[in-house]
Amino acid sequence: MRNEKFFPAVRFMDPESIFENLGWGLSAPFFEDNLQTFSAKTDLYRKDGKIFVEAELPGINPDDVDLHVYSDRLTLSAEKKSEFNEDDKNKSYHRSERRYGKIERVIGFPVEADPDSAKANFKNGVLTIEVNEKSEDKAHKKVAITSEA
Repeated sequence: MRNEKFFPAVRFMDPESIFENLGWGLSAPFFEDNLQTFSAKTDLYRKDGKIFVEAELPGINPDDVDLHVYSDRLTLSAEKKSEFNEDDKNKSYHRSERRYGKIERVIGFPVEADPDSAKANFKNGVLTIEVNEKSEDKAHKKVAITSEA
């Protein structure tokens, strides 16, 4: 009880949250040093009968992105190529946090989509994918029920 006076928020945090708040989260470079891949941060939302996916791809050329849309998911792969050259061998780096390598994501849709309607736009390092939700067939027929005695 005494500790709650000094650290009231700590009791509500899980261990990962504590590290995230200190800047040492699992996604931080502290834990990624030996990884060869990195991830595209994405948003997935629905609006006006459409599914939208926005993926941050800074430093990646749109021509280097491979995108496939299915009725239940999309797959995204790209590669951020290293910008190092021969002159960099003479540099004495003290910190290098920029990541290079392959990005591969599979993002499931919350509802069935129409892959033929897919559109993609790349602006300021953000890839936006727009796909129409598959409309349910609303046609129906009321069927009269007859009974035999």
